[in-house]
Amino acid sequence: MTQEPGRLARYYRQAAAETVRLIPTGARRVLDLGCADGSFGVAVKVRTGAELWGIVSDEQTTRQASAVIDRVLTGDLERQIAELPDGYFDAVICVDVLERLVEPGPALRKLRIKLKPDGVVVAAVPNFRFLPALGQVLFRKDFPQEDFGTFDRTYIRFFTRRSIVRMFKKAGLRIQRIEGINAWPGPLGVAIAVASLGFFADGRYLHYVCVGSPAAPRPRLLSAFKAGARQPS
Repeated sequence: MTQEPGRLARYYRQAAAETVRLIPTGARRVLDLGCADGSFGVAVKVRTGAELWGIVSDEQTTRQASAVIDRVLTGDLERQIAELPDGYFDAVICVDVLERLVEPGPALRKLRIKLKPDGVVVAAVPNFRFLPALGQVLFRKDFPQEDFGTFDRTYIRFFTRRSIVRMFKKAGLRIQRIEGINAWPGPLGVAIAVASLGFFADGRYLHYVCVGSPAAPRPRLLSAFKAGARQPS
């Protein structure tokens, strides 16, 4: 991460700020998936005062994060999720992390089990339909590898608004809220969205932030399950 450190800092700061405001203030136990050095955890602590857990991939970062985070698990993120207590967290935070996982959908399903029934997953996910990124692919015929942003070389999955919603739904999480953030500055993005009759409206946003909660069983299915449970074996 050596290029344009000021722009890089703004990139992550904006995504983090927009995510923090969606964390319930009453959350008492919070997990920060991919907590890095714990700097985001400081903002979570200020907002909620919660008991804060984190998962990070390397020992060096663990030492930094432990200064802020109450309990840090170290190792492969997807494997460490299994070590977490079930039904424990009021909120799980995923800021610029789902796109770095080999299997983000199954990871979300595992995280759902770690939530309380009224808990939430709060995520910030890069938007591949961001118009400057599409311009690179469509007009420059390129797919660059960059230090940060849409073409971050550490991303192994790519998402649009629709695919984010689908992934959460398949993981058993109902989207309560989803909105674009880090809009393309200036009037050009708005003009393109209007001229395309809304087709590129989502292209103005570098990220989407969303809140998902465990999807309750449909009443008819739940009734059928209860009826089946009463039947003698």
